[in-house]
Amino acid sequence: MIIAGSGVWWSDGAAALQVFVEATGIPFYTTPISRGLIAEDHELAFLNARSKAFTEADVVLAVGTRFNWVIQFGRPPRFAADLKVIHVDVNPGQLGHNRHVDVPIAGDARAVLEQLRVEAEGKIAPKRYAAWTGKLRTLDAEKGAEQDKAMSREETPIHPLRLCKEVRDFMRRDGILVVDGQEILNFGRQAIPTYVAGHRLNSGTFGTMGVGLPFGVGAKVAKPDKQVLVLHGDGSYGINAMEIDTAVRHKIPVVVVISNNGGWTADAPWTRPLPKPGRNLGHTRYDRVAQELGAHGEYVEKPHDIRPALERAFASGKPAVVNVITDGKARAQTVRFSAYTT
Repeated sequence: MIIAGSGVWWSDGAAALQVFVEATGIPFYTTPISRGLIAEDHELAFLNARSKAFTEADVVLAVGTRFNWVIQFGRPPRFAADLKVIHVDVNPGQLGHNRHVDVPIAGDARAVLEQLRVEAEGKIAPKRYAAWTGKLRTLDAEKGAEQDKAMSREETPIHPLRLCKEVRDFMRRDGILVVDGQEILNFGRQAIPTYVAGHRLNSGTFGTMGVGLPFGVGAKVAKPDKQVLVLHGDGSYGINAMEIDTAVRHKIPVVVVISNNGGWTADAPWTRPLPKPGRNLGHTRYDRVAQELGAHGEYVEKPHDIRPALERAFASGKPAVVNVITDGKARAQTVRFSAYTT
């Protein structure tokens, strides 16, 4: 399989990556900034089979990505113990860093992908890996069906996956999605695909919380004709919440959707003998705060009210905060891939 990282994005290598993938029939996965290099509904994108692909791949072609904690350093148990690695990076110092590399290639991601595609023509037929991709496709469909069922829940408090479904279904294909938080970041990476390169932003390798709204403001300024939606956790939103005032003063119509589960729920207090203090935030009316600053505000407690609230928020033409009360005990799966990879 192929793991494409930010080096592909920075080298403007999206087209080269897609041509190589389609020429060889090799399934691909991406890391944060590179999501959308190839639309994630591509026939060789198996988002829900990521764990199986990582643990069972015999060979990984890593292009423009470091072997850092984001992909668990390319080591077991995340990957097979006998994994063969071909590593392409513009920085020779990254080749063989953190793990052994069987074939190190120092070079620009786009240039190397174009060279590899020329070498592969006539030598690697796309059907060569049909059994492998067929296995991933079947698992991807099964997991996808399970996820769709979970995303259609009607209970209250609203399950974060239902919120993700409403955001996913509402957003345009070329919309820009910014995700910032803990639980909602994990739910969002699992459930909301990206179709255009550069249209997905999140906390990055260091998991820096609070960047969501500032990133969204910047994205809207950079691409004012695009739909920009920031999906925030309540804790992460609170870190830079006053930037909604910046958006109001400068008339930047970014829309923030808050998954308000009432606290910092990572490593939740009820799972520990001695709970850490300060975890409970309560269900703050961030929508009212936004209204007082001159923004549009919405408060949502029921699943079927999410879509109309999103429509009103975007139609307002103003910065907006959609405050959605979600289940504080819902937990995302984090073992399939690192929290900050999408």
